Amino acid sequence: MPHPLLGLPPSDPFAAHPAAAARLRAARTRLGQLALTAAIGHDPSLGTRYDELMLRRILRDYDRHVEQLARALETGESRFVTMYGEQIIPAYRRRGIRANDHITFIVGLRDAALGVVPAEAADDLKAHVERWTAQVRRHARLPGDHKGNKLVRFIWKGAGLGDDTVV
Repeated sequence: MPHPLLGLPPSDPFAAHPAAAARLRAARTRLGQLALTAAIGHDPSLGTRYDELMLRRILRDYDRHVEQLARALETGESRFVTMYGEQIIPAYRRRGIRANDHITFIVGLRDAALGVVPAEAADDLKAHVERWTAQVRRHARLPGDHKGNKLVRFIWKGAGLGDDTVV
């Protein structure tokens, strides 16, 4: 990872696909709308699980998602999306968005972005998104992202006697 304190050069913004990154940035607003529509197409229950305000926040987040994906495309370094994926997980958990839904939103962005980037950058875009989703999948295994099995929780809590958290 380039870091000036380590004596490494900064990332080269012309190393991989700068034209594809410019096209992503130019279509940022439209991409967010298309990506949200594609994500709801992948999982129709997203439209019912999240209210309109939450969907607007997710649509607003697509602006930053597109920027990080564009930086990864122009430099050829996946660290821009993987490190961003690490940073966005706590914010999405505070909002009550599960990691699996976050992956669905990223896949929607991939589907929308494939229509914008040139064909020679499509494979790199898919590779960056795959690394991004792999990073988010690691967090899906952590406690607190899903409700879990009620029977196992009941037994684990000592049969749940006198414990109102099991109910």
